[in-house]
Amino acid sequence: MTITVKSGAQTLSFDTAPGETLGDVLRRAIPTFSEPCGGNHTCGKCGVHIEGAIPAPSASDQRLLSTEELEGGVRLACSCPVVDGMIVRLTESGLSRIVGWNKTVPFDCTEIGYGIAVDIGTTTVAMQLLDRASGKVLAEQLEENAQCSFGADVISRIKACKTDGLDILSSRIHEQLQRMAATCLQEACIEHVDEAVVTGNSTMLHLYEGLDPASLAVAPFDVQSYFGCMSRHTLAGAPVYLPRCVGAYVGADIVCAILAAGMDNGVQLLTDIGTNGEMVLMRSGNLYCCATAAGPAFEGAGLSCGMPAAAGAIRAMRREGDRIIYQTIQDAPAVGICGSGILDALAILLKDEIMDDSGYLDDNYTIDGTGVTITQRDVRQIQLAKSAICAGLITLLETQDLPVDAVDRLAIAGGFGNSMNMNSACAIGLFPIALRDKADFIGNGALGGAAMLLMNHALREKSEQMAQNSTEISLSANPTFMDYYIDCMSFMTF
Repeated sequence: MTITVKSGAQTLSFDTAPGETLGDVLRRAIPTFSEPCGGNHTCGKCGVHIEGAIPAPSASDQRLLSTEELEGGVRLACSCPVVDGMIVRLTESGLSRIVGWNKTVPFDCTEIGYGIAVDIGTTTVAMQLLDRASGKVLAEQLEENAQCSFGADVISRIKACKTDGLDILSSRIHEQLQRMAATCLQEACIEHVDEAVVTGNSTMLHLYEGLDPASLAVAPFDVQSYFGCMSRHTLAGAPVYLPRCVGAYVGADIVCAILAAGMDNGVQLLTDIGTNGEMVLMRSGNLYCCATAAGPAFEGAGLSCGMPAAAGAIRAMRREGDRIIYQTIQDAPAVGICGSGILDALAILLKDEIMDDSGYLDDNYTIDGTGVTITQRDVRQIQLAKSAICAGLITLLETQDLPVDAVDRLAIAGGFGNSMNMNSACAIGLFPIALRDKADFIGNGALGGAAMLLMNHALREKSEQMAQNSTEISLSANPTFMDYYIDCMSFMTF
C-alpha cells in the first residue's frame, strides 16, 4: 500500500508493509516525526490530520483526543492503521527552542582554526561553529533530536535499539549532525573545520559511537565506555573528541557543565533539569554526583496541553489583581504551555487555593483567554518530577552531612532553567526555599563546556580527572532518597 504525506509545501509518497501503523511509517520515513512516549499510547502528542479514507477512532484516540479533533480527522499515528491511498497532513508545530545561550568561567583560548561544539541532548541537539582563537560563535544550529521519534527519554531509546536496531538510532544522529554542520559551514562561508567536541549524556554518547546501551538500563548499570577519548567517527571531516562520563546516568554533559560553571570554592550545587535530573555537589574540592529520573514533563511531554519551548507556548504567568497575565514564546497566540509556564501556573493555583498542597484539583483549570488547560493528571506528572529533583538535591547534601542553608551557590543549567521563575519553583517545592536567592543560571552548560574543551586542550585532562575522581551516588535503592521523595510530593516550601 502507498500513502501520501503532506508537510508544509512538500508532498511525499511512502510504501507501507502489512501490519504497520501510521506511526511505524512516519518514524521510519521522517526522522523529525516525534512520538514522545515512544508509541506507548500515553501522551497523545503524535496526532496527524487524515484526509480521504479516515480510519475509525482507536481506543487511544477516544481517550486522548477531543471530540472536535476526532470529527476533524485527527488520529494518533501510534495507533492508526494504514489505509491504502490515505492522505496524511503533518502540522508544523515548530521545533523545541531550548536556549543555546551559555556563560562560562574565564579561560584561555589556546587553539587556532575553526571547530564545532555539540551537545546531544535527549530532546534537543545544539551546535556551535567557533573561531577557536577568539571564541567567537560564527554560526549555530538548534534542532529537535532526530531520535525523538523513538521516545522522549533514554530508556525508550535503549529499548528502541532492541526493536528498531542500534544502527538505525546511531545513523539518525550522525546524519543530523553532518547536516547541521554543513549548514553552519555554509552560513559562516567556511570550507572546513579542524576539530569537533561532541558531548551528551551516557546514552546519547553510546548511540553516537554505535555502542550498545542495553547495560545502562539494568543493574549494575555498566557502561561500554566512559569515553574521554577521540571518536572513531568524524564530523564535517574533522576528528571528534568525546568528553569523559562519570557513570551510566551522570554523563559527559554534566562534566562539561561542571567545567563551564567553575565549581571551585565553597559548597556548590549544580543541577541540569531535563528528562534526566542530574545533580552535582562540590565540597572542599570533592565532587559528588547523582541522577534522578525526572521524566519529560518539564519539557512539555506527557501534559495535556504541554509542548516544547516553541512559538505559542506559554512560558510565564502572573496574577495582576483579578487578571491572569501570561507571556508566550515569540508573542504568538497561546497554543500550549512549556515547562517554565507550568511552574508559574501551579504556583498561582496553589496561592489561589484552586489546588491544595497535596496537588488536588476540583476540576480542570483553563488559563484565562486561552484554550490551554491544566488537568489533574498534568499536576501529578509535575508532582513526580519536582519531587525527584528536590529529594535528589537534599539527599546529595545529606550524604555529606550538609544542611541546605550551607550551600553557597546553586548553578542551574539547561534551557528550562534559563526561563524558570525561582519564586514559582520554590513555591511548589521544586527547590528548597533556602536556595532561592543562591541560583545562578548558566544556560546550556554542556555546550559551554564542550566549547571550552574545543578551544583549550589542556582542559581535557582536567575534565577527565574531574570525572574520574567524582563519586557517583546511586539513588535507586537509597532509603534516604525514598523518604524525601515521599515528603517532597507535597506542593509546599521546604
